[in-house]
Amino acid sequence: MPECRVTWTSRITQLAYPYGFTFDSSSNSLLIANAQTNNIVRWVLGASNWTLVIGSPTGSSGNTSTLLSHPIGITLDPMGNIYVADSQNHRIQFFFAGQSNGTTIAGVTGSPGTSQSQLNTPCWVIVDNQLNLYISDFSNNRVQFFSHS
Repeated sequence: MPECRVTWTSRITQLAYPYGFTFDSSSNSLLIANAQTNNIVRWVLGASNWTLVIGSPTGSSGNTSTLLSHPIGITLDPMGNIYVADSQNHRIQFFFAGQSNGTTIAGVTGSPGTSQSQLNTPCWVIVDNQLNLYISDFSNNRVQFFSHS
C-alpha cells in the first residue's frame, strides 16, 4: 500500500490557513493569524512578502510564552498591543507592542474546560475602548467577557 504524506513549507510569500487578521493603521499593514504555521505575521500593504511577529519561524507549535498552537483570532488595542486567540492552547495571549514574549490573560494554557476561568478552543477576541475582552469560546458555545479592572 502506498504511503500518503502531506508536506508543506512556509515561505514568506505564502500564508497557511490565515483564519484571522486585523489592520494596523500605524504601519499600514495586516497582522495575520497564520494558523497552520502557528505564528502571527505582518504583511505591509503593497509588499510582496510578510515578516514574522510572533511564534515559530519554522511552523512549530508550542505552549510557551513565545509559541502558539493554531492561532485563529487576533486584535489590537489602541496602544498597538496584540491579543491572540491561541485556540489549541485554550488561551488568550497578550503581547506588548513590538514584543514576541506573551502573557496568558484568559484561559489556562493547555487545559480546556467549562469554568468561568477556562476556555475551550477560543476563536476570536475583541477588545473594547475600556480594554475589556470579549472572547468567542467556540467549543463551550459561549461568548466570555473579561473585565479590564
